[in-house]
Amino acid sequence: MKPVMYHYVRPSAEGLPHFPYLKLADFERQLDDFRGTHGFVGRDAFAEWVAGGPAPSGVLLTFDDGLRDHRDFVLPVLRARGLFGIFYVPSGPVVTGRILDVHKVHLAVGRLGGKSALAWLEANAPGIFRTETNGPYCAGQMSDEATKSIKHLFNWQLSDEERSPVLDALLVHAFAGAPPHWADFYLNERDLRELSDAGMGVGPHSHTHEVTSRLSPQRQRTEIESSCAFVDRVGGSRLWGYCYPYGLHSSFSQDVERAVAEAGCPFAFAVEPRDIATPLVETRRYALPRHNCNRFPHGAASFG
Repeated sequence: MKPVMYHYVRPSAEGLPHFPYLKLADFERQLDDFRGTHGFVGRDAFAEWVAGGPAPSGVLLTFDDGLRDHRDFVLPVLRARGLFGIFYVPSGPVVTGRILDVHKVHLAVGRLGGKSALAWLEANAPGIFRTETNGPYCAGQMSDEATKSIKHLFNWQLSDEERSPVLDALLVHAFAGAPPHWADFYLNERDLRELSDAGMGVGPHSHTHEVTSRLSPQRQRTEIESSCAFVDRVGGSRLWGYCYPYGLHSSFSQDVERAVAEAGCPFAFAVEPRDIATPLVETRRYALPRHNCNRFPHGAASFG
């Protein structure tokens, strides 16, 4: 079984000239290629594997972050082709009516570009920068390096209290006072029920998409349990497994793995470019590998 991870899939990113996404046409080309080279894992075969059966052959399609892209563009493609996918959704946007901080970064940098966003931060919030780890990059460097610096700063270094007001101000600046509304960016409860009714899996992906290993034990449990309760309520199930935010092995710990197990999830996905060839009981079930779609033909990001 070859689990493959997707995020943004859309025809274009109008108004976001620096925003990386997988073009819908490339997504369909990649599916054509997968069909010819690997085939796909269906719902029943995957459920049999979770129940203790052999690892099925083929590509398992997974989609992170509960984005409107998945209802508007991905679901029609999967329905037309008779394919199964699992959609891992954070509960925060629907529950709080706010865009998650991780996506505020994507939107602001997608609008301004890394160099311009970093220059604004250096001029308006110089106190947030950390010099001990990976930054900051100077504004004169290449835009992609500036973007990496911004993501590392906001996603891995700053606390909630440090990060949120600066990100809100940056987003307002990027969109000239009219930033996007959460409902234009994420799936709502009706959308999630539609995914489930269409035969797709809907599973938990935390509450606020924080780096879980950086949180207190109580906050870790709250993130996991809130997300699980949410997907149960909107027609999904924790039985589709848990998906760690960011997915790197440094973003979760053995304590986090135990908390996911205690929440009733039978497994959890991380990010690691490796296939699964054994029954679930023979794997490290709370750190399962997934490939990024960009490792395969037609998976390279487009911009704007």
